Amino acid sequence: MADNEYDFFANGDGPDNAGGYDEYDGDDGSRRRRHPRAGQNTGRSAGQSMGQAGQAGQAAQFSSASRPSGRTTTYRAGFGSEPARRSRIAAIVALIAGLIAVVFGALSAAHESAPALVDPDGKVPGRYIALTCAICIAIAFVSVIVAKVNLPRNSRRHRVAAGGIVTLLVAGLLLAFGVVCGVLFPDGLFKPAIRDEAPVDSAESMRFGIERATGECKAGWTDLDVSTFPGVKNASLCAETRVAYVTFDSNTTKRLYDNPLQGKIAELLTQNADDPATQGDWRLLSGNEWIAFGPSESMTTLEHEWGGELTAITAADEADGQS
Repeated sequence: MADNEYDFFANGDGPDNAGGYDEYDGDDGSRRRRHPRAGQNTGRSAGQSMGQAGQAGQAAQFSSASRPSGRTTTYRAGFGSEPARRSRIAAIVALIAGLIAVVFGALSAAHESAPALVDPDGKVPGRYIALTCAICIAIAFVSVIVAKVNLPRNSRRHRVAAGGIVTLLVAGLLLAFGVVCGVLFPDGLFKPAIRDEAPVDSAESMRFGIERATGECKAGWTDLDVSTFPGVKNASLCAETRVAYVTFDSNTTKRLYDNPLQGKIAELLTQNADDPATQGDWRLLSGNEWIAFGPSESMTTLEHEWGGELTAITAADEADGQS
């Protein structure tokens, strides 16, 4: 036995410096623990690795032998059930009805905002377009509810009928816009450009231009009090030539007063139907910021001078009889 086998102060890995022994482990008088040499440790590790690899191969062969052949299909609960099928059908119906409602809603908005451009002859009433849009919106709304109610609880499709909901909202906004335009602006927000050369900035120029078309007002013009009508700049009439005009501060104000003014004129014609001065063919000539009223011949001549748009005015009872 070597002299330093039990030497407590040995610093090497063993007597031959090949890793044969470990250092002192702190036990008094005990032998040093033997440590396998590098070659022995490597061979033992390789053997263990080969054994583990063999066991893994056998486990893989056993697993492949016990696994059934063919594709594995995973079924989701509720996917093919009858409520789920009804939910899908209702979602499709909601989307189709919503798309149709969007189309008719856009047509309604365009028809009411620009009737002179979309339907210049007035052959298609705007209320029929709006009614069709409303019916499609109702169908889409009911279909969305059916799709939501029939959706299985364990389904992951939480956004069912999302397309129908989006189209439903868009169609509702378009329909509301068309209805508001039809109520507040019966003539539409957008009109084709018309010639307008009326001198609305000067009352004297307005009267002079009208007298050129209708004849001189020898009795003089009568100014009307317009202080109680916001947005109205001036209003004058000539009883001799049976002509009157009104000027406004903006085109928007003129549109707001257009229909009420026509209704008031028709009412006055009805009340004075027995007066020979109120009989005849009457016309309303309107521009961007002015309205003139008088006999058909005078307004036609004034249209050639200033431009504008002519509208026939009938008595209220005649209008009711025609409607």
